Amino acid sequence: MLIRADGAARGNPGPASAGAVIIDADRPGAREPDAAPVAVIARPLGIRTNNFAEWTAVVLGLERAAEMGASEVELVLDSKLVVEQLMGRWRVKEPTLITLHRQARTALKGFSRWSARHEGRASNRAADALANLALDDPAAARHAEAGSAGEVQAALWSGAASPELGSTISAALGPRPEAWICATCGVQYPLSLEPPVACPICEDDRQYVGWEGQRWTTMAQLVTAGHRNHFTEEEPGLVSIGTEPKFAIGQRALLIQTSAGNVLWDCITLLDPVTVSRVRELGGIAAIAISHPHFYDAMTAWSAAFGDCPVYIHAADEEWVQYPGPGLRLWEGESLEILSGITLVNTGGHFPGSTVLHWAAGADGRGALLTGDSITVVSDRRWVSFMYSFPNLIPLADADVRRIVETLEPFRYERIYSLWEGRVTPTDGPAAVERSAERYLAHR
Repeated sequence: MLIRADGAARGNPGPASAGAVIIDADRPGAREPDAAPVAVIARPLGIRTNNFAEWTAVVLGLERAAEMGASEVELVLDSKLVVEQLMGRWRVKEPTLITLHRQARTALKGFSRWSARHEGRASNRAADALANLALDDPAAARHAEAGSAGEVQAALWSGAASPELGSTISAALGPRPEAWICATCGVQYPLSLEPPVACPICEDDRQYVGWEGQRWTTMAQLVTAGHRNHFTEEEPGLVSIGTEPKFAIGQRALLIQTSAGNVLWDCITLLDPVTVSRVRELGGIAAIAISHPHFYDAMTAWSAAFGDCPVYIHAADEEWVQYPGPGLRLWEGESLEILSGITLVNTGGHFPGSTVLHWAAGADGRGALLTGDSITVVSDRRWVSFMYSFPNLIPLADADVRRIVETLEPFRYERIYSLWEGRVTPTDGPAAVERSAERYLAHR
């Protein structure tokens, strides 16, 4: 069998898919770009990187050829990277790609002979078109794989000589699915042709629907509108990442750099190639931890960009997860150490699963607390506050405030980093929490 495979990602990471054509290599003209296939792959993959999509297309193509009883396979790919890694000449470094590489090599052991070569994109137009079909019309892609959509396959093969095949089919099939983003809270939703009817997070009384009604955007639209991320060193080993102009709630993410790996605390929506490159320069991301549902943002895209790294969310807030990805890790209990010296603490309050992060090495070894808005540093930065809803000014119950204070008593920390840039209590953090709680309760 001859396998032409290709992956597609609209954004890196972004909505991704795998396409492949499996051709009987003994047929006349089998090595022509428009050779008729005996089977096709057109598979949507969710939010993934382009390299993940390329490798997945190879694995799916090999699995399909094996199911059809092939004894020999000839892989033709337009990704030189995948060919060189498959042949063992280049190293595979990304953890998820290592897994896919292993799957491909294992599958190849089932064939008596195999080869892989790189050809230009023009030779793989059909596989590319199938990958685009999987993104543009998943239902048609499923029919194409099953061989029950002759008109779709006819369109593919009759137009295979055209370099614009993918875009031609896309235009014929209508609008592309998008991973829609709520413009008010910044949370991303699963791929769909039309935006969701509502954003449950914004309809909850801790948040709000924008004054102009429910509005949606996409990652591409954010970039086109001129949004960019900036990086600021808060202290050695701690970098904040914020978006300009401000988008949605406007919080920052905080990247903690440790010898055991980096942790991204809380999430922001915008993820573009420049951001991915800069974060990789800083050591990448080993894990993501998020304080509460308002900051879930594009967590699945961020995780996908860094090898499907784990995303830690307290299980008490599971109902608010809108776009779960392979990296999602729901944790339970009062605390969890995710890396050495990095501990998540469930304080409750704002949400039942509201969490803060204790960084033992922060503040020159005196400890730092990263709080999102589970605990918010206020304008007088010697003080903090607690709320059930900040935008709607709904106070937190007395018992919840007391629980927050009690939960933090075992932890040593000097500094508090809150959700917005500049909102930092630099010294005497525990005293700030205690006296702020006393003041809060005294005014209830």
